[in-house]
Amino acid sequence: MASIALFFSLLTSLLFTSSMAIASYNQNPTSFIRSSCGRTLYPGLCYASLRPFAARVGTDSVLLSRFAMNVSASRLKPLSDKIFSLHHRASLAPSSSGGIVTSAIKDCDGLISDASDLVKKSEKELAGLEGMVGREVTWRISNAQTWLSAAITDEGTCSDEFGNGGGEEFERVRKKVKRAEQLTSNALALVNCLVN
Repeated sequence: MASIALFFSLLTSLLFTSSMAIASYNQNPTSFIRSSCGRTLYPGLCYASLRPFAARVGTDSVLLSRFAMNVSASRLKPLSDKIFSLHHRASLAPSSSGGIVTSAIKDCDGLISDASDLVKKSEKELAGLEGMVGREVTWRISNAQTWLSAAITDEGTCSDEFGNGGGEEFERVRKKVKRAEQLTSNALALVNCLVN
């Protein structure tokens, strides 16, 4: 039984290493990013957000995934600050909608903060992945997939909350939340490519 587990651990490691090598063979960094982003739900956004990092990413799938998570996290932090500010202002002013708007902001404040933490945690989980083998690789990728999926759920729930009214400022924030959700979705798709 132990030999079967060892076999599958080695096979996973070999497939992981081989897929990284095949994906990067004879590609320049921008072509590599474009082809990798072609596997996401938002390929144009993916390419536009990651192309500036081409020289640093090279043709490394793990680094590309980590940069995608950093791009998502960089959008979530100011968004979290903006929602916190809205929450603070809404709690000071009486709401004509009976507290629904204040409740939506409060919910989103927690959701986006949580999403931001999950994306950062996922990025840290993949740090040093290139030097790992077997079950450790599988475990870390699985953790990142789980946490990024949870972040997308948080972002989607917040976006839905902001769809419940609140005027132009709410609509602007909702669009930013949706964009952050798309960036996190791209990061998850790139992480999924590490095992496919």
